[in-house]
Formats: sequence, structure tokens, C-alpha cells
Amino acid sequence: MIAVVKANGYGHGAALCTRALEAEGCDAFAVISVEEAAELRAAGVRAPLLVLGGALAPPDADRLLELDAEPVVSRPEVVDWLEAAAERAGRAFRFQLELDTGMGRLGVVPGDLHAMLVRVSHARRVKLSGVMSHLACADDAASPETARQRALFAQLVARVRETGFAPDWVHLDNSAGIARGPTPESDAVRPGIALYGVDPTLEGGHGLEPVMSLCARVVHAKTVEAGTPIGYAGAYRAPERSRVLTLAVGYADGLPRAAGGRVEVGVGSRRAPVVGRVSCDLTTVAVPADDRTAAGDVALVFGRRAGLEVPVEELARAVGTISYEVLVRIGPRVPRLAT
Repeated sequence: MIAVVKANGYGHGAALCTRALEAEGCDAFAVISVEEAAELRAAGVRAPLLVLGGALAPPDADRLLELDAEPVVSRPEVVDWLEAAAERAGRAFRFQLELDTGMGRLGVVPGDLHAMLVRVSHARRVKLSGVMSHLACADDAASPETARQRALFAQLVARVRETGFAPDWVHLDNSAGIARGPTPESDAVRPGIALYGVDPTLEGGHGLEPVMSLCARVVHAKTVEAGTPIGYAGAYRAPERSRVLTLAVGYADGLPRAAGGRVEVGVGSRRAPVVGRVSCDLTTVAVPADDRTAAGDVALVFGRRAGLEVPVEELARAVGTISYEVLVRIGPRVPRLAT
């Protein structure tokens, strides 16, 4: 089990989530960059780390070796960087090879695999410890691409082994791939978004439990008369006498600017619409005139609280994006509290 905790644990707090997952027995953790690996090591994480973005420049190789983190490699020159760093340090350097089976972003294409393996075989201090690829369409059950990628992956892994390599890690499946049943030729999986309780498939229905609830304090509450403009450009005018609550959350915290007039949040025991434009630091919500919510109370932006549920998927659909983007955009000034 390689738990993906990149992008600050998909916005949840990488160190917080990694410590929890490590306690539950996850075997390794995947991040995207040297900087993310360094953050986890500084937080006391000692489990194996896989750096999906690999080394972007020669100095990264020295830093990865120092951090005892395994980079993913797609290009032959990176093998040279790793070999040079290993020579300087006088120790071996483990890495994992990415194969391009259809995602088309990173990875060695099938026609270049033999040359890459020859290059690796000539490196004295570099060891190929894993082989991986990435599914492009596993979220769509109707797509034939997942079966095609899995078949190609199996063929390429066989070629790696026939060349004399014995990788310790063989993995293809992300969260959506796991939902389709793991690839038989693999011995590890890389769950990402599913770890955080967000369904990775288009059809849904997997019954995952959301990990995060994003809450915001009410910092102001007032009664307004019909026609009162609220927020920038007066984009919202109260249609009747009502109360307006101002929440201490804005697009700098992860609530998209486009959410204004499109979503509801949880207030007390009810849902209430976000009105006007979401600003950098504040958001306004309309409630009935007799609502007793006051400054200091807590509103639910998404997640679960006090019997209310506002799915992050609902917010994402309303603003025309995916749950991943909403989660990873939650700003660093938002405290992450384990409960």
C-alpha cells in the first residue's frame, strides 16, 4: 500500500495524514517533489518515500539521496544524475521506473524501454527497485482504455524481468483503478483521493467516508431590509427582510470565488445559500429573518457536522471543477485539526 499524500495530503495536511496512515500500516508514501519529501522527513516520517515527480535537476539527486527517498525516473539522463550522486555519497541509489502505457505525460515509451534498461544495467550504484505506470481513464467504467493499459503494463513488466531486473514494487492502480479491481500483475496499489473519502469514479456509489469537514466561524451577523446590496458590486440584493451572516472563509482559504450564488453551507440545523461574491477572506450567507445564528457560531462549508452533510463533490460540481481541485486549494492559513 503506497498512500499518496502529495499536494499537502490533498489539502488535508500531509504530515497529519501520513502519521495517521503510517499507524494504520501503510507500507510507503508518495509525494510529488523533493520539497514534499523533505517536509515529511522533517515531521519525523521514516517510512519509505516515493517521489513521483523525480529529480528535476542534478542537485535534486543529492537531496533525494540525503532524504532516503526513491525518485520515479522517466528519462535516461536522470539515471546519470542518480549515479553521480551515489558515487559522491559512496552508497547505492534506489529508484522506480515509470512506463508510459497511455497517460502520455511521463514515462518511458515501449520503444525506448530496452535502451533505458541497458543504461540502468551499466550504472554501478543505481538499483531499479520498482516499476510503475499510471491509469488515464479508470474513473470511467465504460472506457476500454484501462484494460488496454493493464495488458500493456503486464507485457512491459515481463520485458523488465526478462532483462534480468527483479523489481520489489510493481504498481499501476490509482484510486479509480483499485475500484475496478487491482491489476493482477501488480503487487502494490497507490490510493490517493479515495483515502480521503472522495469517490474516484464517475458513477460513484462506493460508500467512502469523507475525512475532512471544512468549517468557518461566523464573524458578523445582521438583519437587512429588502433591496440591501451585499458584497462586491452589490451582486446580491436581499429580496426581503432577512439576516446576513459573514463567514471567515474566502477564496484564499479554498472556497472558490465562483461559489457565490451557487452553493449552500450548513448553518445551525439547516442549509443556507451563499450570496453575493465570495471574496478573498469573507463569504456571506443569507438566512431567514428569525434565524438566531450569531457571531462566534460555526458554519459548515463542506463535510459533516451536527447532523448536516454538504458533500465536497456537490461544491465541486456547482463551480465546474472536480473534488481534487477544491481540496488541494484549501489555503495554508486554514488550521488542520485532527478529531
